[in-house]
Amino acid sequence: MAGTQKATNRPHASAITEHITEKGYESPHLARSAQVQHNLEHQHLWTSIVGEVIPGQAGDSNTLEKDPHQPPQEPIPLLSGYPPHRVYTHPDEQLYMLENGIREDDLEPQRMFVVPTTQGQPWTLRHMAAVFDRLPEFKRKAEEHDRSVNPTSMQPGASGLDPQKAEKLAQYYDKKEKARLTKEWGSQSLLLAMVDKGMGGDGTVAYYVVHEGEVKPRQN
Repeated sequence: MAGTQKATNRPHASAITEHITEKGYESPHLARSAQVQHNLEHQHLWTSIVGEVIPGQAGDSNTLEKDPHQPPQEPIPLLSGYPPHRVYTHPDEQLYMLENGIREDDLEPQRMFVVPTTQGQPWTLRHMAAVFDRLPEFKRKAEEHDRSVNPTSMQPGASGLDPQKAEKLAQYYDKKEKARLTKEWGSQSLLLAMVDKGMGGDGTVAYYVVHEGEVKPRQN
């Protein structure tokens, strides 16, 4: 009796699985970061995405627990890029824009930072503090990257605008820089990306806005 050959047709791997396999990521946090980057690029249309890694802190776990300023032991991946629309605007900044007739479309794109995580991953305030502590450094590096790609990318554009609108935009950017130093329009913020990888998880990525310190509530 002739033997029969069973069909071995398997579903094709997803684009992100092929991407991770092709790149050969050796650590889970890099594979997670690649999945979130793929989602940002192809589902949310982010551009100019760059990645960083905050190294883990080797040492005695008891010492690390007693000192909240010590970074976590495991490395933390960090992504940044330009979303097609602003992710968050502080209420006072939003009020200033309304009072001066400034629309979001008038403004230059704003780079946003993202921390990739997975559902159920242990996450503490120490993790978040480590990210916010390093954020100014990564912002400077991202600005240098943008300048190397486009030397005029960090200069507010006013071409094609009437003189009155151009003057309002110049005043806005001056006000924004002062507000950054005084934290009048809030402190640092980022997105926490959470990948659903639990039992039955479909790899959906949810994003949460996280602020450093207290945030002024919005008024409806």
